[in-house]
Amino acid sequence: MPRRKKLGSSDIEVCEVCLGTMTFGAMTADEAACHRILDRYVALGGNFVDTAEMYPVPVKECWIGRSEEIVGSWLAGRSDRAELVIATKVAGPRGGAQFEAPPARSR
Repeated sequence: MPRRKKLGSSDIEVCEVCLGTMTFGAMTADEAACHRILDRYVALGGNFVDTAEMYPVPVKECWIGRSEEIVGSWLAGRSDRAELVIATKVAGPRGGAQFEAPPARSR
């Protein structure tokens, strides 16, 4: 089992290896393959998933929010949701970005 650490001053314990999913649906693989990656990570003892897709360069409108959608569809069928820690980042417009995410309800 991987080593765990407390997250800041909270009582939340996370795996020292956080699985970054920022390229899910963009550069990594299709949704089914991404779900298999997530399943394997958890099977190996992981519990810390970062969904932020703010890094793929160049930014493409079709990728905005896709990693979160894939992780969300994977979470929807799980009975261990309370054991998993999902992290993300929020940022405003960035220099060089051509697109801004539309409100989630309009996607």
